[in-house]
Amino acid sequence: MGHPLLPALFASLLRAVAYVFLQVIPTRLAVPALPLLYIGYLASLSATTLATDEVKPVEKHKPLPPLPKSEDPNPLVAVLTGLKTRSRLPNITNVVINTALFLASIDLALNPLVYPENDVTFTRIGAVYPDAAKIVVRYPTTANETMNKVQILYKEALADGFAWKDGPVVSLSQENDWVNVTKLTGLWPNTEYEYIFASPDGIFLPYPPKPIHFQTFPDPRLGVGSHFKFLVSSCITPNFPYRGPHERSTITGFDLLAKSLAPKRLVQEPPVTEAPAPSPENLPEPTVCEPEGADCTVPPAPQPENEATVEPIPASEAEESWITPMLPKFMLFLGDFIYADVPIYFGDSDDAYTRLYRRVYASPSFRKVYEWLPMFHVYDDHEVINNWGGDGQDLAPYPKASRAFSLYNGAANYDSPSIGDHYFNFTYADVAFFVMDTRRWRSDLDKTEPVERTMLGERQIEAFSEWVAKVNNTASFKFIISSVPFTSLWGHDAQKDSWGGYADEKAQILAQLHTVPNVYILSGDRHEFAAIEFLGKDENSYPVTELSTSPLNMFYIPFVRTLNKDSGAEDSVVRTRTEVELLEEEGPVVRTVEERVPRERVVEYIAEGNVKWSAIEVDTRNKTRPVLRLETWIDGKVAYEQETVGTPVKGSTTALISLNMPFAIKNVLEKLGLQSKQWF
Repeated sequence: MGHPLLPALFASLLRAVAYVFLQVIPTRLAVPALPLLYIGYLASLSATTLATDEVKPVEKHKPLPPLPKSEDPNPLVAVLTGLKTRSRLPNITNVVINTALFLASIDLALNPLVYPENDVTFTRIGAVYPDAAKIVVRYPTTANETMNKVQILYKEALADGFAWKDGPVVSLSQENDWVNVTKLTGLWPNTEYEYIFASPDGIFLPYPPKPIHFQTFPDPRLGVGSHFKFLVSSCITPNFPYRGPHERSTITGFDLLAKSLAPKRLVQEPPVTEAPAPSPENLPEPTVCEPEGADCTVPPAPQPENEATVEPIPASEAEESWITPMLPKFMLFLGDFIYADVPIYFGDSDDAYTRLYRRVYASPSFRKVYEWLPMFHVYDDHEVINNWGGDGQDLAPYPKASRAFSLYNGAANYDSPSIGDHYFNFTYADVAFFVMDTRRWRSDLDKTEPVERTMLGERQIEAFSEWVAKVNNTASFKFIISSVPFTSLWGHDAQKDSWGGYADEKAQILAQLHTVPNVYILSGDRHEFAAIEFLGKDENSYPVTELSTSPLNMFYIPFVRTLNKDSGAEDSVVRTRTEVELLEEEGPVVRTVEERVPRERVVEYIAEGNVKWSAIEVDTRNKTRPVLRLETWIDGKVAYEQETVGTPVKGSTTALISLNMPFAIKNVLEKLGLQSKQWF
């Protein structure tokens, strides 16, 4: 016989833990807690029911006295608190609510097992070059076979009426989860292409339903400036915060990102011939059709004639015009693409990892983005297991986790200077990027002294130093990509998991970077946004800026803040500033004052938001005034903007026409109005 308040206690705890698990953070601690609380609730409810029904012996045929109404709680209070009542409806309602929360938690936790997405078919663009592009293909066969082959057909997107050209044939095997990467070569720089799939015998395949488009990068050897945008973020989990089993493949971050890049509708104001008297009938329409919650995406295209009848476009809509935002050229995804161990670690097996990648690629939300936007990927700890560091030994679970990452994401990146490694570098026109691997080579903090610790390993440090020396005076902006924050201002586990635990190597890298103009470090992992400034030891040092942006679709912790505002007096540098003092007799007097300022300081910090990404626009068309513009989006809206004028690079910008004569000729002919399809 249980206490009558026990069901309410178990119900309240169950609901609180389920809410945190489904809406705040899908913590692994909830996985054992939820079943225990649910079983405890049912058991206490059953025991309390027996106690309620138990009565003392009474004389035969003598009715039991009715329970006074005052002893039964209000039905609404009973439902909210889980209290047991004599009335059946509140009790049944409580059981339904608690069972629904428990089942929703099971759905979130076991979704990868229930829906392994074995049949997902997709393609995307990976690394893009001036004359080539990597293409990822997953195309499982419908027959009971272990091999499949798909041929890529391609052509210039503007070459209407021209036949498709034969591209490479991609071999796909069940052993490699039907995924492979090929490289399309012999392309023109800065040119838009499209491709489709066919079987080796020339039959068009049903996927993709329409050609996939991509644009090659400009040739950096031409020495001209650039104007482009790219995106950066990290950390995604489908259907979080949890919205129901019908949303199991939804990734809200990608939905909002795709919507932000859709054309915005503008309402044209009618021409004014004379100033009419103001009245409700002749007030002008608002300039921008963007009220809160309005749908300002592109109207649906007309349906084919053999389908539903197309209604004529209203006259008011026919007068509308459109503005198209500057589309990004690529996206850098900085890790935690999957969460192999959140909320449940399903083990160290090939399928345990690959099904998590399939789950993400099966998302209609993600498909809106990856079928047109090239993506370059970094891996972080959750592609392996939480806070993982390899110490250069490649022990389990790294081999199978790395293999799954390579199949779906890594092999489509730019090639590493070292075969088998995941760090790489690339350029877009006159802008250079170095993408670090901060996991495979990092030292075990518990086994090494601070001065001996390394995050990158000797081979990667050497490649990084060579890259810095190469791009110092040739690239207008330099972007260094680290999956974990470079700053030491974050506390909690970041002091070990990020660069805070590798202070000596970090200091060596910063000393080198402070000699280089226009350096930005891009990072993720912390599920918050922060812009950090690093100062060098003297006035002539170039500052370094870190932009840390995450998650794209995952949790953030309300009310918990672990980022310090600056490094304080214990880690500071000397700077001089001028002060002007007005004296009555001498007039204005200028004095130079020395002061100590923090070496690291927070420029901007935004913790709130389950969806965050940064859009970075680079404009180096004026070589004497390179500009970087930052837009940080939180939950689908611009939350922070910043514009920075960089330092002109000192190196030569002379075009190397002799090394690139065919590309130069093509550009000249196109400026004369002769497109490539007119040449042959």
